[in-house]
Amino acid sequence: MRKANLNYRAIAVFAAFAVLFVLFALIVLFDQRSDAADSAAGPAVKTYDVVVHADRGEILDRSGNTFVYNEQINTIDFNALTFPQEDDARNEEILTLIRFLESREEEWIDRLPIRRDSDGVLAFEEDREADISWMRSDKFLDLNDYATAENCLDALKEMFGLQTYAEDAAIKIASVRYNMTRLGFSATAPYTFAKGISIQSVAYIKENGDVFKGVDARIVSSRKYIGDGSVAAHLLGIVGAINKEEYDERTAATDLAKREAKNDPERVRELDLAAYTLNDDIGKNGLELAMEPYLKGRNGVKTVSVTADGDVSEEMTVPAHAGGTVITTLDLKMQQIAEASLRNRILQISNEKPLAGGLTPAGAVVVENVNTGAILASASYPTFPLADYYEKYEELAADTGNPLWNRAFQSGYSPGSTMKPATAIAGLEEGFIEPDSHLFCNGTYQYIDQTFVCFGKTAHGSINVESALAYSCNIFFFEIAKNLGIQKLNQYASLLGLGQKTGVEINETEGLLAGYEERESRGLGWKAGETLLAAIGQSDNSFSALQLTNYCATIANGGTRYVPFLVSKVLSSDFSEVLYEREPQVAVNTNISERTLDAVKSGMYQVANVTSCREQLGGLKYKVACKTGTAEKTRIINGWRVEGTDGFLIAFGPYADPEIAITVVVENAGSGASTAQVAADIFEYYFSTKGTVQNVQEENVLL
Repeated sequence: MRKANLNYRAIAVFAAFAVLFVLFALIVLFDQRSDAADSAAGPAVKTYDVVVHADRGEILDRSGNTFVYNEQINTIDFNALTFPQEDDARNEEILTLIRFLESREEEWIDRLPIRRDSDGVLAFEEDREADISWMRSDKFLDLNDYATAENCLDALKEMFGLQTYAEDAAIKIASVRYNMTRLGFSATAPYTFAKGISIQSVAYIKENGDVFKGVDARIVSSRKYIGDGSVAAHLLGIVGAINKEEYDERTAATDLAKREAKNDPERVRELDLAAYTLNDDIGKNGLELAMEPYLKGRNGVKTVSVTADGDVSEEMTVPAHAGGTVITTLDLKMQQIAEASLRNRILQISNEKPLAGGLTPAGAVVVENVNTGAILASASYPTFPLADYYEKYEELAADTGNPLWNRAFQSGYSPGSTMKPATAIAGLEEGFIEPDSHLFCNGTYQYIDQTFVCFGKTAHGSINVESALAYSCNIFFFEIAKNLGIQKLNQYASLLGLGQKTGVEINETEGLLAGYEERESRGLGWKAGETLLAAIGQSDNSFSALQLTNYCATIANGGTRYVPFLVSKVLSSDFSEVLYEREPQVAVNTNISERTLDAVKSGMYQVANVTSCREQLGGLKYKVACKTGTAEKTRIINGWRVEGTDGFLIAFGPYADPEIAITVVVENAGSGASTAQVAADIFEYYFSTKGTVQNVQEENVLL
């Protein structure tokens, strides 16, 4: 019995040891598997997806010469993962950075819509209504709509703990903190504090990482322009930080597109990556605005991993795609010649006859392909360098010459005698005159109780339509107007595109056709004599240089009015794909008879080669045709009545087989003939390229 008990006891002890051994082995095995799993997963404890902004597309001329491109610059960014979290630490670091950059005369991004005015009083910035409204709203400061700039600053100080700072320092810190909040600064949305920083400043910040915690440097793209940025400035336009209204509008459009594509996850993902953030730039005007959907690239995604030890690693998980390359219809060399010739002629005229009463030398020129509507060049003087727009905006905006204004597309001018070809067409097409019909001009014209005089107070005698155009006889066109009436005249003027928008991609004026309706809209009556004045381009007629060019092109090409355009195509950034292509678009087939147009063109030929413009245009390589015009105007400047005479020229060439049309406007030029040298310079350049590779290449094919 005792031996048996010993055996049972031994077995029990052995079994206990066996159980313990198995448990120990299982624990070891579990730990090994756990370590292996941890090793496989890595030490990351958190990951974030960060948007990587795509480069903006470039803008080129018709042959691939660059107008707008991107340049690599340094930015200073805040990384929320390592940037100080407490108000005091954040404010001190921001102020230290501001003082550091200012000591080196480098700029930081200041978007607070509060400034001190010239009297040192706190005030809101102009044209920042949307930002000011958001700042006051319950989404941010929760103040009344009538809260002043001082009220807002006090609330900002309280929100960000800035009460102990001197006011100038508090405003600067508040600007950065405001913008960080506005842009949703977080681990997934870094904040860009400064752009275009020198490599020396970047190096200093990196070397002092213990002071500048959470401050990173990146290399990004910035908009740059050829030369000083003044070439085609009014056509190209500018980009700038997206504002609240623009962001809301674009976001609403993206949300709508996503709802429509809800069953297509890949398309929804593309829309998300193409969506705007409050940190984006956007086209503000010109082609930068018109072609925004193509110029804006599709953003990428960078996945940031942070380990338990604080180590940070990055991986590009979705590559960014740069915006498309916009190929314009413009000819860079012609654009430069047009701008230089216009500037030189305007300054020459103003030097010969200084302008009185505060009038500023100014003008515009437009060149169009008569067979397609493509704009080859367009200049407006005075102009400005695009790169100076923001830095010198107040100076540019205050300039009495209005350099920011696109006179070629946006100014409406009384066209003077450049209207006479349209009046001649109306008279011929309605059968009131024939090409060989003669009317008599004795230098004056009596109509009811009014007496009108001929151009130059000259008696032209018996004269037909060709000679009437050649010598710009008012009396001939008065007679047409008296018999046809203003409505019939306007029917043909409208057919030729005058007094209406052309449909070009960027902002333009609608212009105005003189007539009953317009006068009635202002509560005014229409006098009988106004019809005669309208027929020679006076009265209330107001057309843009672009409209006049398109009108001239329609006459030149045989009666087809095209829609003018500035962009021929858009290519992907690597030129492998056509994203957009523009074919010539017919606005109207006027169906004006060949006989009528031949008579009018013959009269315009006489102007260029026999009468007023023979000296400037008669000796060109190819014969051309033109019509001059002058229009008196009155302006009130600083309380003084100031009178001036604008000069106009519409022209096309070669005469035998028209290819281009040109309009030149010089404000206060005194005569239309005085503008002809600008057209001559453009024709000389264009004719010098005929038969060369530049001229014979297909319009939409890059060299």
